[in-house]
Amino acid sequence: MEETLLFFFQKRIMTSIKELEFKYGSGEKEKSVLLQVPIPLSVSVPELGARLLSQNKIPFYVKDDLNKALEEFSRKETTKYYDELDREAVEKIKKASSEEIDELVQKWTTAFKEEHMKYAKVEEPSEKATFPEMYHRLIHSPALETLLNLEHSYALSVGELVQARDQALHEMQQRQSDEMERAVPKVGISLTDQDINNMATRHFTETQNVTDYWDHKISSLKETQKREFHEWVMKVHEDYQSGTGSPGYLQRVRALSEATPMENDSDWTPQPQRMEESFTIHLGSQLKLMHNLRLLSADVLDLCRHKLNKVGGIVVPQPQRLQTAISLYSNNLSGLVLLVDNRINSYTGIKREFAAVCQMSTEFHFEDIDQALEIIREQGVRVAEWRAANSSQGDSSSQSSSGKSNGSPSEYSQTKKNPITLKTGDFYITRHSNLSEVHLVFHLVVDDTLRSADVNSRHPTILGLRNILRVAHEHDVCTVTIPLLLVHEMSEEMTIQWCLKRAELMFKCIKGFMIEMASLVGDETRTVQFLVPKGISEELFSSLSNLLSAIFRVSNPVVLK
Repeated sequence: MEETLLFFFQKRIMTSIKELEFKYGSGEKEKSVLLQVPIPLSVSVPELGARLLSQNKIPFYVKDDLNKALEEFSRKETTKYYDELDREAVEKIKKASSEEIDELVQKWTTAFKEEHMKYAKVEEPSEKATFPEMYHRLIHSPALETLLNLEHSYALSVGELVQARDQALHEMQQRQSDEMERAVPKVGISLTDQDINNMATRHFTETQNVTDYWDHKISSLKETQKREFHEWVMKVHEDYQSGTGSPGYLQRVRALSEATPMENDSDWTPQPQRMEESFTIHLGSQLKLMHNLRLLSADVLDLCRHKLNKVGGIVVPQPQRLQTAISLYSNNLSGLVLLVDNRINSYTGIKREFAAVCQMSTEFHFEDIDQALEIIREQGVRVAEWRAANSSQGDSSSQSSSGKSNGSPSEYSQTKKNPITLKTGDFYITRHSNLSEVHLVFHLVVDDTLRSADVNSRHPTILGLRNILRVAHEHDVCTVTIPLLLVHEMSEEMTIQWCLKRAELMFKCIKGFMIEMASLVGDETRTVQFLVPKGISEELFSSLSNLLSAIFRVSNPVVLK
């Protein structure tokens, strides 16, 4: 059967003869001739037409009409010819056994590869393509602890430099402030306004020079660490591939492991406990899917900072870092929603604090935060141009944003001075491997309207959260942390009633979004963490917990009596 199928596919190049009735002339002088046309054509239409003119003694002045008739006839008959061959091929394959089909597919696959390899450019896999696979294998090998200790030691070195930079800048700014305070009262006596301006200029230049010096030093250290880390991973992976018991592999692993002390419970420094409560829920009326919910009170950046513990007098990483590293290249990623303003930078507010956390250690796998934001700004220019074009045309599709927001395009303001200003509900994503409990950060654009009590389910920020959950469900982000009150810090106007009303809105909206997203993916268990600002009262936390239980279908344990 296999030989029959192969023979059949090879016979596709054979031709068949079709007859074409060609008429020329008009009236009583009209003549008809039956022409033999091979299908498919092996020569061009003009050449075949010339042959038929000569063989059938057709007048030369009808050459153009003949060529036109031949072209139309050959096109239709060639289509029919290949359609018939395809039908016969499908019928023969339907009657073949699965073993014969598998063998046939394997032979055609091999033939296809061999044919294309002759002409394809041979390229060695780059380190960028192979490093994630090597890291993933090592992080699931006996080298796990050593790998984490190496990352942690690098992070401590960078952290020391960052602290030294901050200390140097603080001391210089304090000195400059004292100098300025002493100089201002002397204006008009021994100093002029120009002297004060010159002093301020000198202070600014000094600050800029010191900042550039330390930033260059930190950047050089990070580049060196990244290069050394990649080389170490590649060498250890090479030894590991040859056998975990090889001397080279064990030597490299032990070289770093010996510096780590044995754990001693008496030296363990516990971390401050935070209020949190976990729930298991089932969503859906017929096909119920299980999800995990967690309500916790913490600073949003605590999920990003490395928690340090002392063992034997030496600082070692927290267990959360272990879980984050193991799942870095997996289908079980963790995401965090960070509320930001509409400018893509890291100069002010929570964005500046988050960037400072990211810069406390080297990013070994992805772009660092500054490079990532620069790439996003470049993409934002194209998004802004697309939005402006669609908005001017009144295209309804302009309602989808770079963060997939469904807000009105009229809310988007584009000017030459600020061409990539985002609107409320937009979001952009950054990737991280050097944070404590987070792989992805969804930077969600919000505005001051969230502080009012009139927020509803159609608010652009709520719609932005819906789009974030959709992206998370489609890209293996199984754990998402969401600010429950849509703020990172409490303020005076946020009373208990205000918090409960906002939490009820969020719980109901997120529940609806989760039910909607459940139809897009399989039956994987997913976790949504509702984050409330650090420092709320236990009474409010308990009320939020009861509200969550009432809105979601919490799975109650079965008590046997």
